[in-house]
Amino acid sequence: MILTKTVKVKLETNITSVVPTVKAYTEAFNYVCQIGWKDGDSNAVSLHSKTYQHCRTLLPSQLSCSARNKASEALKSVKTKIRKKGKASCPKSKQSSIRYDHNSYNVWFDKNQLSLSTVSGRQRFTFKTPPNFQQYKDWRRRSAELFVRGNKVFLAIVFEKDVQDIEPNGTVVGVDRGINKIAVTSSNQFFGGGQVKQIVNRYRNLRAILQSKGTRSAKRHLRKIKSKENRFRRDVNHVVSKKIVENLSPGTMIVLEDLTNIRDSSKKFRKEQKFLINGWSFFQLETFLTYKAAFKECLVGFVDARYTSQGCSKCGHIERNNRIKQSLFKCKKCGFELNADLNASRKIRNNYQDAKCHLGMAAANQPIVTEVSQP
Repeated sequence: MILTKTVKVKLETNITSVVPTVKAYTEAFNYVCQIGWKDGDSNAVSLHSKTYQHCRTLLPSQLSCSARNKASEALKSVKTKIRKKGKASCPKSKQSSIRYDHNSYNVWFDKNQLSLSTVSGRQRFTFKTPPNFQQYKDWRRRSAELFVRGNKVFLAIVFEKDVQDIEPNGTVVGVDRGINKIAVTSSNQFFGGGQVKQIVNRYRNLRAILQSKGTRSAKRHLRKIKSKENRFRRDVNHVVSKKIVENLSPGTMIVLEDLTNIRDSSKKFRKEQKFLINGWSFFQLETFLTYKAAFKECLVGFVDARYTSQGCSKCGHIERNNRIKQSLFKCKKCGFELNADLNASRKIRNNYQDAKCHLGMAAANQPIVTEVSQP
């Protein structure tokens, strides 16, 4: 199994040293997107022949290919959205991050230095070392992403290493993600609640006041609170994901709902509910939980999110009226009563176990004359 980790380092440089490269990369990315959108083409190979010559006038060869590949991925994503009947337009970036492969940058851990390919040639930068950075010295260095936030320059470096495959120990923990409770596990852990919701609403009200002002200082203040709010959300998700995995034994399976299309499904809700659903970073929590679980030698699985809040974790009966109110679940068939979020987490666990059981039965019922090679 390959374990992957992204480490963000801050470059000790003025943004003027990277801005020309960022602007050129953004122009190349937008150019490839325009050509691909006009021709209905998202294939990286054919886009290369159509756009490389122009991109090469803006960027070094390696970065030209990088911008093209990134544009190709953006066009494919838009195609997928259109195929699913969603609205989409030509991808366009105001300030694109720069993707470096392992050949276009290098890192010297002992000197806290790195070199990057730029429009002015190869340049060296020093960086601040995070406290936990040294543990990745022996890992394989893969791609990196350079981006600018305010007046600061960051490089997110991807490391990976091979580890032994994790053997399941048979324990399954379901995790229900929500708004009033950020996460609830089937092992009776509750995370989040009133304080988080109160802070989110405070930022929302302050943002509305500042947007109505429209002055220069109000816009400056908006940028400031955006950064603070993002840091708050990130910290909460880090804490919650850490607490979920810290007491689990190696081999435990953590099961989540597949919330891939939650943004689209939220359109049917009222404005207040839509704001709450779109206002929290469920995917970030999922990402943090996934990599923290890997470090803890735990596994992460997913189940269909449909009806998990309406299904009884005791008898399996599904009915909308089972959920009496936001915090209370009472089964109309067997009378089982429990906190609604806790019931949902146990239903997620049960759904996963049922699915694995059915898969096991299917494998057992194979004809005995057939050889089945395990991957």
